[in-house]
Amino acid sequence: MSVNKKRCGLVVISGPSGCGKSSICKELTKNPQIKQSVSYTTRKPREGERDGVDYYFVKRNEFEALIRNNKFIEYAEYCGHLYGTPIGPVEEAVGEKKIILLVIDVQGAMQIMKKMPDSIHIFIMPPDVETLKFRLKNRLTEDEDTINKRIVAARKEMESSRHYDYCVINDRLDDAITEIEEILQI
Repeated sequence: MSVNKKRCGLVVISGPSGCGKSSICKELTKNPQIKQSVSYTTRKPREGERDGVDYYFVKRNEFEALIRNNKFIEYAEYCGHLYGTPIGPVEEAVGEKKIILLVIDVQGAMQIMKKMPDSIHIFIMPPDVETLKFRLKNRLTEDEDTINKRIVAARKEMESSRHYDYCVINDRLDDAITEIEEILQI
């Protein structure tokens, strides 16, 4: 199926922590035809993140209740925290013939691939691991141990990029955005 036939629907964006997923999606959602799903997470907010805008920040027991009540299209655990995509906003955006971006990890993306095979899957790749480590350090939100865990996780995630429809290297943000816009034909 061509990308054009999939134009109105679900687009999964994955990549290692620090590869630029949030920055890319922030720019893409300036287009009124594109919405980003707001995920739930059990991790604490980073500086500047707002509940209900960047994520819905909930306690683990609240998240587990949402799982039991089948409120997620996908969910996964990453670096000790739970992340999940609520079903409602996805169904709403698809019903409105909009493109909805799901920024999710590889585990969640694999669940979506099985449940919704017509979805588009884009893996955001850093130019190299050293650049990724530099970006993570510059966030100033995590200690060295957490950064090292994220780098280990990143190496595993990058191996999974071959399962995606597209792989976009985010060396320069503007170039990565342009490439994704071309993929989505917007």
